[in-house]
Amino acid sequence: MANDNYARGLVPVNLGQGNLSAHYYRVSTAADIYLGQPVNLPAAGYVIGAGVATANAVVLGVALGFAGTLKRSIATPDPFLDVSDLTPPVPSSDTGDRFILVADDPNQEYYIQEDTGGTALALADVGASVDMLYRGADGSAVTGNVDTGWVTAELDASTIAATTAGMFTLLRLHDGIESDGTNTAVGDYAKWVVRITHHQKTGLQAVAQA
Repeated sequence: MANDNYARGLVPVNLGQGNLSAHYYRVSTAADIYLGQPVNLPAAGYVIGAGVATANAVVLGVALGFAGTLKRSIATPDPFLDVSDLTPPVPSSDTGDRFILVADDPNQEYYIQEDTGGTALALADVGASVDMLYRGADGSAVTGNVDTGWVTAELDASTIAATTAGMFTLLRLHDGIESDGTNTAVGDYAKWVVRITHHQKTGLQAVAQA
């Protein structure tokens, strides 16, 4: 019995009202933005990708899809796939001429894979805050899968703390099924449900994290 190793950042799960709340924003980026990647909205008014968190990092939401200047609709019931003529990730060469669909409800929950190699998260950690890392050379460089468009980000178990400084708040173990037919279990590559700790729509001002 083992958890699947499939890092793809943050995937939305159920919301209290049963609906996924998402809105289009203009995007301007100095680095690629991938599906499942946290984003924020600095004062300039263009969404950018969020890098590895600093303490009390403010986040607008998570990238769900991309569109061109016509804001083509994202297909339902699967809002996680890009259905425009533009394939994720949004390349760094694009500035101001695309839209990004962002899951931006402060109460939205997501599941995300835990990393491996250190002390694993435990059920007793629920309620604490935690940051994430990217699968770059040092964990800080944003990386993604150019074939699927998903970001390769995971929870950084070493950052778990009984404070509110982390980017995410740990809510519960995800009730998913792994490829071998077993339930997700505590340990390496476990999937956890989280919520953004410091959400920009609560009145906080984002600082560029890219």
